[in-house]
Amino acid sequence: MDRLLDEVQEEYDFDGVLPLYMFAWSLAGLGLDRSDPAFAGICRKAYDTFVERHPDLQLVWVPWPIDTATARAAEPGTPIELDGDPEAPANRPLLALVGAEASFAER
Repeated sequence: MDRLLDEVQEEYDFDGVLPLYMFAWSLAGLGLDRSDPAFAGICRKAYDTFVERHPDLQLVWVPWPIDTATARAAEPGTPIELDGDPEAPANRPLLALVGAEASFAER
């Protein structure tokens, strides 16, 4: 899980935004198959750890391509989706984490 956390931290540091699908895509890129029974649990634990390390982050919906200027805050209780569906329509918003300093639509 440390390697996964390093990967998503690097992504966040580079862009200032971390799409949640990066947890699963990064873990798969590290060689763990999505069919492995531990895959979803590792992604969720990494997400929880990342959020604990960065309590200032906010969960938002962003369009694709990612544009934080048009992001909107996710409602409390929004289900956390840590893997992207490559078959989803391109206009479907994505969940992402952004820093508290990011400007976006409140709701």
